Amino acid sequence: MTDTPDNTRDQLREVFIGRQPILDKNQTLIGYKLLFHDTRKNHAGATNAAAATADVVSKAFAELGLADVFGQVRAFIKIEGEFVASNFVELLPLETVVLEIATESFPDDALLERCRELKRLGYAFALSGVTDISDGAWPLIDLATWIMVDLDAIAADGLQAIARTLATTRRKLIATHVESQAQMELCRVLGFELFQGSYFAEPVLLEGRKLDASMQGLLRLIKLLAEEADLGRLDAAFRSEPALVINLLRLTNSVGAGLRARITSVRHAITALGRNQLRRWLHLLIFRRGAELDFARNPLLQLAALRGRFMELLVDRLHAGDSRLRDPAFLTGLMSVVPAALHMSMTDVLAQIAVDHDVRLALSHKQGTLGTLLALTESYDDNDIDAVQALLAPFGSNAPMSMLGEILAEALTWVQELGNEAG
Repeated sequence: MTDTPDNTRDQLREVFIGRQPILDKNQTLIGYKLLFHDTRKNHAGATNAAAATADVVSKAFAELGLADVFGQVRAFIKIEGEFVASNFVELLPLETVVLEIATESFPDDALLERCRELKRLGYAFALSGVTDISDGAWPLIDLATWIMVDLDAIAADGLQAIARTLATTRRKLIATHVESQAQMELCRVLGFELFQGSYFAEPVLLEGRKLDASMQGLLRLIKLLAEEADLGRLDAAFRSEPALVINLLRLTNSVGAGLRARITSVRHAITALGRNQLRRWLHLLIFRRGAELDFARNPLLQLAALRGRFMELLVDRLHAGDSRLRDPAFLTGLMSVVPAALHMSMTDVLAQIAVDHDVRLALSHKQGTLGTLLALTESYDDNDIDAVQALLAPFGSNAPMSMLGEILAEALTWVQELGNEAG
């Protein structure tokens, strides 16, 4: 079950995002500015602005699972008009993000009204690109809690006049691109409350790895949502796309930090996120990737699906009277492959997802009923016959060794059928 091609690592897509702190007068951290990066080089690559926004959103809250990294501070994300109009912005957690809008990007009354709607929903705004205050700027200023002033765009002798004018707005002023102590001290004297720039810290490149979903899988799920398919059909479709399950769990953790119940199954995650949010997220994945999305089936995804299905069938054979274990068993099997797939520790993986306590205990310590099933699965995977026999012994004659071969054959057939459907 563990055999995978040597080129598996090459089929993983690397994920990059820049993060630069925003500090107050006492240099206390109050937030991060998130920056688009398409390579390890610590600068943004040339790209479509709306796609760059989608890239940052997708990476931060699904692929890298950074919701917990931000903690109690804000994440400032620059958004473009096209991104706002697409409704993807409502994927973002209200309590965490600040939506940065630039004066030159929102000349459209319809976009302005959309931003007002988002503010009524509870989203906070920062306004950038302000070099003076004209009558046309006031509608955007009314939206904003913060005004960001780029020191690179303003002559030193004009900064005082602009600061004095902006002070009349009663908005909090953020000086960006602060590169020296002299600039910092001048901005403090002029009434700036917050600061961002290389004087305090260069942008930190956050790097991770993700597994790609197939375009066919994305389109199939979007079609099912459009048809108002029931949870059973959605659950079945997700099972053929382990990469989407992994990101679904991360995204649920990002937007549902206040959930009282931890996720026990794919169905539970879909319900917790909600169909509208799910639809937006799937469209966002297509929007940000476009023609770059890899159509090839990743063998690690096949392995994750195989492990999940194997554990689900183990429940049918060993715990036939407890059908409630089936979904958590599938989730446990699938997630057990993630550390190897993403080159992360299980501790780091579990920090990014809000799974049920029993699933978490199984993945972290091989404890509980699910933990025993996972230990059995991995021992069989490793061809550790002694361990397999010891784990099967409590089930007596109902669990011969041959049963595992039958389960593996059935699980392999299921995965093969998934591959045919996606091909």
